[in-house]
Amino acid sequence: MKNPVLYYFDGQGRGEVIRWMLAACGLDFEEVFITSREQYLKMVADGLFLYQQVPMLEIDDMQLVQCGAILRYLARKGNLYGDDAKEQAMIDMYTDGAQDMFNSSLGIPFQSTEDARDDMWKKVKEKIFERFFPVFEKALQNCKTSCLVGARQSMADVLLTAALTSFQARQHDILDGYPNLQKWFDEQKKIEWIFKFLAPGSKRKPLPDDKYVNTVCTALNFQLGL
Repeated sequence: MKNPVLYYFDGQGRGEVIRWMLAACGLDFEEVFITSREQYLKMVADGLFLYQQVPMLEIDDMQLVQCGAILRYLARKGNLYGDDAKEQAMIDMYTDGAQDMFNSSLGIPFQSTEDARDDMWKKVKEKIFERFFPVFEKALQNCKTSCLVGARQSMADVLLTAALTSFQARQHDILDGYPNLQKWFDEQKKIEWIFKFLAPGSKRKPLPDDKYVNTVCTALNFQLGL
């Protein structure tokens, strides 16, 4: 069977959570990196990207776009979507929260100055400290297992782990004051597939650098924020 192929840029962005979910499913996958405006436009002209957008995942004879659709398909495929409709609803709720939290930081590297990037990170932290971390901290306090929902790892656990990994790369003490979240995160990192995915040499991407930013801006034809 052909390995899945992820079409995106060589960096975190919206493709990173898909990489995490592919790893959680135990799927080897390949990547096609977009590197230029010409390449991107040709792919669009060839009908490769529905809605003319990336990330796009080729898997099981499908070309999937829209991160939510991709993530839910992988969750079902990898048995990461709970045991019933109630668990699936809870998984969706926590997944969407983790996604909203992570996505709030995606614009940081696209600010035009270091001061603007620092200011945006400050605002992101205010948002996650006010709206998101307290929710997960309370949810984990009431969990009977090391999983947000049910008795086994789900998409919600994977995406929260992905978000916290990215945030901790920006600020190592980001979880200070959230003991349940810190304990849970430490436990997640000991899970075999996560331990391997966090190790050097995996397809996990580091925080975006200038090369990534310039490539994205050129390929998608937009300017840095003020």
